[in-house]
Amino acid sequence: MKNTIPNDQIHIPNFPLEIVIEILSRLPVKSLLKFKSVSKSWLSLVSSSHFSKSHLNISSRNNNLSHKNLLLLSMYLPHTLYSCTLYSTLHEKSNLCVNKLNFPWNPSNIIAGVSLCNGLFLICIGMYNNNLYLWNPSTRKNKILPISSCTKCSRCDVTYGFGYDELNDDYKVVEIYGVYEIHYVYDANIKIYSLRSNSWKIMKKYSDALFSSDSGVFLNGCVHWAVAHNDGSCIYWDIVSLNLENEKFGNLALPSFDGFDHSSSLGDSSDFELGTLNWSLGKLGDFLCLFCDYYKVKLDVWIMKEYNAKGCWIKSVSLPHVRGVGPCISPLWISDIGGEVLLHDGTCVMVYDSRNDEYKRVEIREMDGDGVGAATVYAESLVSPYLDSIENTPEMQ
Repeated sequence: MKNTIPNDQIHIPNFPLEIVIEILSRLPVKSLLKFKSVSKSWLSLVSSSHFSKSHLNISSRNNNLSHKNLLLLSMYLPHTLYSCTLYSTLHEKSNLCVNKLNFPWNPSNIIAGVSLCNGLFLICIGMYNNNLYLWNPSTRKNKILPISSCTKCSRCDVTYGFGYDELNDDYKVVEIYGVYEIHYVYDANIKIYSLRSNSWKIMKKYSDALFSSDSGVFLNGCVHWAVAHNDGSCIYWDIVSLNLENEKFGNLALPSFDGFDHSSSLGDSSDFELGTLNWSLGKLGDFLCLFCDYYKVKLDVWIMKEYNAKGCWIKSVSLPHVRGVGPCISPLWISDIGGEVLLHDGTCVMVYDSRNDEYKRVEIREMDGDGVGAATVYAESLVSPYLDSIENTPEMQ
C-alpha cells in the first residue's frame, strides 16, 4: 500500500535567504524562469540584478559544461537559430539534440556581426543601414538600440565591440568605422553607446590605424581588435584594446609566430595561396587567443595565459588541415582534459581529437539541409538587455 503524507503535515524548511540564493544560483536559467511562478518573493528574487550577477558568477566559473551552450546559425537565408548544451555537443556527436530559438529580427535579413558578453549578444542586422539588437537567448529578452546617427560615406568598413563596464555597472557598445574610396584612410571614427544612459557619444578619432572588420573581443574589462597602423613608411600590426571603464586605448604585443611579418601590406593578392598566413583574434574560455591559419595547411592556436604580461603567449594546439575539413577553421572550445577541440569549419561543427589526430563531425539532424553558417559558445545568464532588474535583494516571505 502506497504511503502518503497529508498536505497539512508537510513541512517546508524556512532556509535563510543566503542559502536559498546559493542553491538557486546553481540552477539552469530554464528552471529559474519556471520558479518565478512559485511565489511573489521568488519572482522578486530571480528578477533582481543582485541574483542575476550571483548566478552569472557561478555559471561562468562552473566547469560543468551543461551550464555552457552552443549557439548555431543556419548557413542560408532565411536564417534559423538553434542551441544545445556544450556537454551534449562533446558527448553526443552522432545524434545531437538541439532547441530551435525564436529571435526578434527578420530571418531573411543578413546578420553582419555578432559580439557576446555575459550571455548577452549584440547582433548587427543588415550590411549598410545597420540595426543593432541586444538579445539574451536564455531569457528571450531583447532590445533594439537607438541609431548611432554617425555620418558615413558611400564606402566604409564598420566593426563593433561589446562588453561590460564593471565600475559603472553598464554595458557598452563600441562602433568603429573607417572610410575609404580607392585607398584606405587610416583614421578610425569611434562612437560609444551606454546601455545605462541609452545614448551614443562621439569619441576622439584613432589616427593612423585601420581596425579589422571582425567584431571586437571582450576580456578583462577591455574590447580588443587586430589593427594595422600606418606610420607613413610602413604598415605594422598589433592588438589595440579599449578599456570600457575609462574609455582609453592601449596596445598589446603579438607573439612571434611562423610566417608573420609585423610590417606588411594589406590586401595581398596571395591571400589564398597554399600556406599563406591569415590571423585573427578570438577568445577561448577566459583567455585571449590568436588563431594563425596557414591556408589549407594548419591552424595554430596561441593563448595569452597571463593578460598583457611579458612572455605570456603560448602555442596551445596545432590543427592540421585534412581532406573533408573546410578551409576556414574556427576553434570554439578546448577541453581541459582529453585533448579535444570543438571547432566550426565554415559549414559544420567538428571535434578534433589531438590524441588520435582525427576529426569527427557532430551530426545535427535539424541542420543537415542548411549547414552551420556560424557557431559560438556562451554561458547562459539572466542578464537583462534593459538593466531594469531590481537592484536591491528582496526579503523572502
